[in-house]
Amino acid sequence: MTRTAAELAAIAKNNPFLRDGPDPKALHVVFLADPPDRSRAALLDPDRSPPDRFVLRGSEIYLLCPNGVGKSRLTAQYFDSKLETTSTFRNWNTVLKMLELAHLPARSG
Repeated sequence: MTRTAAELAAIAKNNPFLRDGPDPKALHVVFLADPPDRSRAALLDPDRSPPDRFVLRGSEIYLLCPNGVGKSRLTAQYFDSKLETTSTFRNWNTVLKMLELAHLPARSG
């Protein structure tokens, strides 16, 4: 799932969990291949994996997993099956690094 530098900047800016000051290791972004339609999005269960939380915005799902994503029941398989799309997870530090790299000037040679 590719995103432009502008899209990555918007994703980083719009993370709804940042205002709560969570541990960055608990933050993840699920990049979806396609934005899901509302009927599919309505199938997502916000209580599937407490205390984990998620927010769907466009083609991204912001994910907060305080106990680690490895212990979460909010998996790529879950999101892909409910939303009928393909996804990939990235931790918050990787998202910020991708944004940093996206703004580097291209090297020649």
